[in-house]
Amino acid sequence: MPRFSFDPEAEGIRTARRRLSAAYARQPGAEVPVVDPGCPPSGIPLSVRFADNEAMLAHAVGWADSLAASGSDWPPFLDAYCTVPMVAEAFGSELHFREGDIGVRPILADIGGIRSLRPRPLGETSTIRRMMEWIDFAQRRLGTEVPVWVADIQSPFSVAAQIVPPVELFQACADDPAAVHHLCRMVTDYTLEWMQAHLRQVENPAFPGRNFPSLPERIGICISDDTPLVMLSPDMYREFAFPYNAELSRAFGGVHIHCCGNYRHNLDNLLDLPGLRSIQAHAGPGEFPLPLTATEDAAFNRARRKIAFFIDANEVTRGDEYRGRPRDHYREYVLPRLKQGDLTGCILQSCGPSADAPDPADAVLWTRRQLAGS
Repeated sequence: MPRFSFDPEAEGIRTARRRLSAAYARQPGAEVPVVDPGCPPSGIPLSVRFADNEAMLAHAVGWADSLAASGSDWPPFLDAYCTVPMVAEAFGSELHFREGDIGVRPILADIGGIRSLRPRPLGETSTIRRMMEWIDFAQRRLGTEVPVWVADIQSPFSVAAQIVPPVELFQACADDPAAVHHLCRMVTDYTLEWMQAHLRQVENPAFPGRNFPSLPERIGICISDDTPLVMLSPDMYREFAFPYNAELSRAFGGVHIHCCGNYRHNLDNLLDLPGLRSIQAHAGPGEFPLPLTATEDAAFNRARRKIAFFIDANEVTRGDEYRGRPRDHYREYVLPRLKQGDLTGCILQSCGPSADAPDPADAVLWTRRQLAGS
């Protein structure tokens, strides 16, 4: 039977948690955590893990073990399932497995049909039921010393774009705004019910949860807000996304915002969210460009003075200029821009491995040295 191969209270893990806690709290002078989520080493496909508790157990234990051995400031956690399809499935959207995740196909072609929609109860929604079954199984088999990575909430507007095709939803913002609000209201109510049940079930939760390095402190939850942050104008975001995200933030003691893509045009909106604790940015010329200096009039500079900020990168982020060159991307682009300003609240993912430097642990050490100026 798979068991963890590390001590959950080892000094290195306690140090990682202290560094993260200080960063999320924006403690002046605190050391910048350098994190790396690594890759689940099991190689077990999601479709298999979703159907088989033993397969999911092997995956989750292997990932936690690899995090404990990595030397980064990302503390080990017990993985659960990605929440992207869950609430949309409750409203009837059709599940389909893709490589590495589960997607949904919208249930409605026309937003006019939303008034007849009624969500399934939590226990009758297959993905939510499966999440509950897995958490019960894992807590019985493994105990609760290693915290469960809390689910991220999909923002109500993002879920609405899984129930109604995005183009139809965007058009309805202009033609039938009452229908859009009705749908977002229903999704928000269901999300509140589901997340409250999820948090009651998890005995040792790690916050803010999925997408973020997490720790067993109630510092708010993650909202994945990709669709509205990237696709809506500031005025439309303020009307159709902001109120529902604000309601979720008030309900769960604050929020940490995940978004893939360039959402700089809506970052000032985010800064007005009650209880905003941190943002995640895939920083680089290919996705979320960072300001050249820390003093220019830029939303990111306003954000870094107010909240914590989790900076990471990938091949899309690096763009053509730095493709395949993660260390050059950090050395020439990311770190010079970050280090010009105050690093209070910064959480930095390592540059990541490359073809000529494949060891993730070495990438963590290299990133720490670069931060220290050596």
